[in-house]
Amino acid sequence: MADVPQRERVLDDLKGLVKGEVLFDEPSRILFSTDASIFEVRPLGVVAPADEADLQAVVSYAAANQLPLVPRGAGSGHAGECLGSGLIVDFSRFFRSILEITADQVRVQPGVTWGNLNRELAKVGRRLAIDSSGGEQGTVGGMVARNACGARVLRHGHIRDHVLGLRIMLDSGDAVWVGRESRWPPAGSRPGRKEDIITSAATLLERRADLIRTHQPRTRFNRCGYRLDVLREDTLDLHRLLVGSEGTLALFTEITLRTIPAPDSRSIVLLGFESLDSALRAVPRVLSSEPSACELLDQRLVTLGRGASPDMAAFIPTRIEALVLVEYESDDAKGAARAAGELAASHRADRLAPFFQLAVEPGDVERFWQVRELALPSLMGLRGGRQPLPYIEDLAVPVDEVPGFIHDLQEVLRTHDTAASFLIHAGSGQVEMRPFLDLRSPTDVARLRPLAEDVYALTLSLGGTISTQYGTGLARTPWVEKQYADLFPVFRDLKAIFDPRRIFNPGKIVGPDVSVPAWPLRYQHWRQTSAPTPVGGDLAGEPAAAATTVANGEAAQAASSTSAPVLQLLWKEGSFRDECVECNGCGQCRTEAPTQRMCPIFRAKPQEAATPRAKANLLRSLIGEANGSLAVSSDEVREVANLCVNCKMCRQECPAHVNIPKLMLETKAINVAQHGMRFSDWVVARSEAFARIGSAFAPLINMVLDNGAVRWGIEKVLGISRHRALPTFARRSFASQANRRGWTHPVRSERPRVAYFVDIFANYNDPTIAEAAVAVLHHQGIEVHVPPGQRGCGMAALANGDIETAREALEHNLRILAEPAREGYAIVCSEPTAAVMLAQDSLDLLNTPDAQLVASRVVELTTFLGDLHQQGRLRTDFGRFDITVGHHVPCHIKALGRPPAGPTLLSLIPGLRVHTIDVNCSGMAGTFGLKAENFQLSVDAGRPMLERFARPGVLFGSTECSSCRMQMEGITRKRTLHPVQYLALAYGLMPDLVDRLRQPVGEKVLG
Repeated sequence: MADVPQRERVLDDLKGLVKGEVLFDEPSRILFSTDASIFEVRPLGVVAPADEADLQAVVSYAAANQLPLVPRGAGSGHAGECLGSGLIVDFSRFFRSILEITADQVRVQPGVTWGNLNRELAKVGRRLAIDSSGGEQGTVGGMVARNACGARVLRHGHIRDHVLGLRIMLDSGDAVWVGRESRWPPAGSRPGRKEDIITSAATLLERRADLIRTHQPRTRFNRCGYRLDVLREDTLDLHRLLVGSEGTLALFTEITLRTIPAPDSRSIVLLGFESLDSALRAVPRVLSSEPSACELLDQRLVTLGRGASPDMAAFIPTRIEALVLVEYESDDAKGAARAAGELAASHRADRLAPFFQLAVEPGDVERFWQVRELALPSLMGLRGGRQPLPYIEDLAVPVDEVPGFIHDLQEVLRTHDTAASFLIHAGSGQVEMRPFLDLRSPTDVARLRPLAEDVYALTLSLGGTISTQYGTGLARTPWVEKQYADLFPVFRDLKAIFDPRRIFNPGKIVGPDVSVPAWPLRYQHWRQTSAPTPVGGDLAGEPAAAATTVANGEAAQAASSTSAPVLQLLWKEGSFRDECVECNGCGQCRTEAPTQRMCPIFRAKPQEAATPRAKANLLRSLIGEANGSLAVSSDEVREVANLCVNCKMCRQECPAHVNIPKLMLETKAINVAQHGMRFSDWVVARSEAFARIGSAFAPLINMVLDNGAVRWGIEKVLGISRHRALPTFARRSFASQANRRGWTHPVRSERPRVAYFVDIFANYNDPTIAEAAVAVLHHQGIEVHVPPGQRGCGMAALANGDIETAREALEHNLRILAEPAREGYAIVCSEPTAAVMLAQDSLDLLNTPDAQLVASRVVELTTFLGDLHQQGRLRTDFGRFDITVGHHVPCHIKALGRPPAGPTLLSLIPGLRVHTIDVNCSGMAGTFGLKAENFQLSVDAGRPMLERFARPGVLFGSTECSSCRMQMEGITRKRTLHPVQYLALAYGLMPDLVDRLRQPVGEKVLG
């Protein structure tokens, strides 16, 4: 590991050479020290080149200073191929462009994700043939570097078969295009570095041709080591040699790929078996029908797939212990259905399996694939000690050897007292086996290497390969020489030809890298030290400042530690530490798929620090180091935590369901407890106090806020963006109106009743939301009690780390809400954030019986009304209302775990046309978007939703969330209301709301 002076010197040098990002701070080094593998290596620093000139400067500097360069895409690889002690070169930050799409080709930069590329290709009826084993967030550069294949390898092979050309950076800093190259330089030309490499490589391969031919595995699919059969009589397929080289020979800057048309038809057959052995015996019959994919899921995966969805639980019988998924693709519109039908006929004749299902319609085909797609994330999401580890999961043997191989693997596992899960690509002989082991257990760590030795010995004895789709990396490099024996020196010679100074990803394929351990495992600090995790508040509900005990049983160590953080939120014993380690690094939180929400900030700012994965990795590393130089309370860590806006979507969509939002709330609170609050944070954390003042002096304040010079002054003094169109204040708060109308008195009627929690916006800014809520509930025959003395829910304070202010607000509201809850009232919230605070986050602040009771009674307003509709109790005497409304589904509605009811309720209104916009966060994220420093990022984060909302056909907006409404109105100038306001208007209860819709929003704050 480099010392501090060297890091500072390299940092200073690179800052003068590179336009892109140069990250040598400790948090960044930690974030790039892990990927989806079981390894951890702290790099010297990170460079994200902005363009090819930047990369040339970095390569030239590294060559001159003997600095290793480690290329990295999404960091979703399983083998540790993008980890190293040198400079990480992050291609995912700026090399993200799709440069050209032609009739049957596409040219891209290496940081383009598989998902984004296929979405663009789909627009012209094309696709990339190869699936990404790293998920939709995997980069094309990473796929090419490890020669990826996917579930459809039977039909489409490896990505090497689809790469037409590469633009690469050589060790000399020369950027050149390579493809099928002539062995001989043109007469009279002056050979450059590229020509020298071609001549030397061709000579080596020609001299070793017999060795290359006789030392290959018997498997059809193999990607271990370098591809050496690339020499023709007068040409060298240099691009094919480089595909799969994992950045050890050159760096990719552009990639040209062949695309294929989307198939005219697809079909799927599911075969269910009562044992793994019977499934394996049926595979040869299936393969004779030439499917495009043949996937076998073992009992664990079947159980996980069944448990991941009620639909799957009802679909797959419990007696089924193995599933074979068979897919057919065809360029004939009826070809796939015909092939599936033939397999069905064979099944009817011979009863291949006790469970048989066939799908030919596109929706059903995708549903059947969901069995696999749900099972794999659920496997990664298993929590607790022993987890399925990816380090020997890339095996392949000849197809006819697979049944015996699986049996022998199970025997090996029994010998090592270990279980495993199996996903078998049965048609290609590829076996993904993940043993269940605990990296924090010295006993299990001691099993890792011997188990690998035995598994690989068995694989190689059958003529198999140790790497077939996931890369070699740190995980498998120690065994490459065993697989190839006499051929291995050719790999070393080839490496020396391309990279004589060993700057390109050393330690991979022809390692080892002597600067790092052969297997630098995660948690090594955890096993060597016992870093305490003192908990500031126990589960009896004591606040942090008053607590004197440590809930995780490490009090003695906590007392002697000066670096361990004092936790401010409530955690079950040891759960803070446990939560930090549950992230497996899969990188699915880097997704940009429109069907998912996580993470809105990463989508707008695609850098590793913005990912939810980064937050868990950072905390895990910090609390595992007894004498680390960086404290959890530091401002550097707080900067990373500030990239979490508490939308809670990662908690919903993370395969491992890591509670990143709570971890980041804790991190911010620790920082505030140690250093106090920044003034801008203090301002937004007390938004209710400012709202109260604004309402008291509404005419004057509203007039002042409309003045650009005043907004400029507010930005300079309070940190609130001058570009933000702030909401106006009502002259009279809803609380005062409720008191005047008698709604604050307890309900004495025997009719159904609810208690209404109002929150800040509906109280001080737009009381017509609260009035509409009461009116609509009354219209259903429900009495409404508005408990007097309510305060804002406290989420703004909590989100900014002001735990004491948030806890104070919660304690106050619980005193008011607990009695109605005890009397059986549902506590209805028209603000989704208030519902989330009272139902979920409140229990991280106070674990009292009142807090638990109130949390159990909370329900969001549209969900409550939607339940009435489901029960047939919602009145539908709506008047006709001919408008088109774009309804944005807020993140906190989804965080509550119920299907959004707003669009359904709006669709009940005759004439009202609803366009549901459920693509991503609005970007406002509560008080996050108010701050001047976050304004542009907030708009960028919400842009996909805002662009849909801005379409000409959508006249008005709808959303339950007040901060989303602020963003929608401010950016598009389209009037936006709460769904309950539309309902009140359609019921004829509040006709004056028509004037609100006609009222101009005002100044558009951004184009």
